[in-house]
Amino acid sequence: MKRIITLSIVLLLFISIFTACGVLDETPTDTDGDVTKALVCSEGLKYVSNGDGTCAVVIGTCTDTDVVIPKTYNGENVTSIGDCCFFVDTGVTSIVIPDSVTRIGYDAFNGCSSLTSINIPDGVTSISGGAFKGCARLTSITIPDGVTSIGDETFCGCTSLVSITIPDSVTSIEYCAFSDCSGLTSAVIGDGVTSIGFRAFSDCTGLTSITIPDSVTSIDGWAFNGCSGLTSITISDSVTSIGDRAFDECSNLTSITFEGTVTQWSAITKGDWWNRTVPATGVICTDGTAPCY
Repeated sequence: MKRIITLSIVLLLFISIFTACGVLDETPTDTDGDVTKALVCSEGLKYVSNGDGTCAVVIGTCTDTDVVIPKTYNGENVTSIGDCCFFVDTGVTSIVIPDSVTRIGYDAFNGCSSLTSINIPDGVTSISGGAFKGCARLTSITIPDGVTSIGDETFCGCTSLVSITIPDSVTSIEYCAFSDCSGLTSAVIGDGVTSIGFRAFSDCTGLTSITIPDSVTSIDGWAFNGCSGLTSITISDSVTSIGDRAFDECSNLTSITFEGTVTQWSAITKGDWWNRTVPATGVICTDGTAPCY
């Protein structure tokens, strides 16, 4: 009898600990009804209440390599990953983010050089600048449909990132958003993007082709500078300006297609050296070939 009571107390303590951690909404059981496992949140994470029933994960002393962030903490929904939360945490290799999170803060995972796996929940609408900068081992990431902009240097230096699809919900790709992603071979730009920022894809040496969708009106300076593997580009007739050195040092760019007329191409405002070192001698338009200047 004493043994049964002791086991019961241990089990109750086990459940209370994980409930307090805010992640034990329902204890998984096997077919016999015995407890088999419980989702364990990472120790050492710190939380700050937003005062509205929600809270944010902030800088703590977590030493886990595989980090699990809880959905709730002390009865409050965890809705954001705070600024610099895991800044230069070189030990973390994977992050599990709950679907309660809607914002990933500035430099949240900047410098997490060992990070190979992370999920971004569908509810996230804001990924702030520098969020994944320097995550050199991150090979893939899915940007949710609700995100509206890719901030400054968000994925800068993610040298192992192979492909990226930017959803239609995104309207702007900001400064250096994907610069120095040397392993990037495929980038699909969504139909909602209106501007491609300064150095947005600069030095993405693995890119071979790119299509600028109808929604884009401006390609800022140095946007694709140093994309030495780029061989072809298709530019929509919605584009009205191309910035300085936008395609400078694209030394293998032999094919430029413009989805408008020669007259429309000539009317585009083009910055200094926008095509310096580009081998293409003409731009293929709908009614002929325009000089490449």
